[in-house]
Amino acid sequence: MRALSHLGFVMMLACTGCIYSNVHTPLSYRSPTPSEVPGPLGAEVTGEACNHVVLWLVAWGDGGYTRAVEDAKRGSHARMLADVEADTKLFNVLGVYQESCTRVRGKTVM
Repeated sequence: MRALSHLGFVMMLACTGCIYSNVHTPLSYRSPTPSEVPGPLGAEVTGEACNHVVLWLVAWGDGGYTRAVEDAKRGSHARMLADVEADTKLFNVLGVYQESCTRVRGKTVM
């Protein structure tokens, strides 16, 4: 009986998001450098996009780079961002709840 409970635990660990999963994660993205931008650079802005997982069974979110850049552009009404830096923030509570966020910071181009 004990072996079955261990097997169940291992299966749960292996099935992250196996009941529901709708997640987007960053792979790569290119942003222009300041010398490639026609015109002056504007203010520095930040944006964030996150993925969430509950009990390794349900996952959702768009933690992709593109979504984080769109979040940063939204408040400033910028046409694009240049000289973008990206970081990942991870938050985990004993595997019950997990959050993975992509944060970007860049200069606006109007």
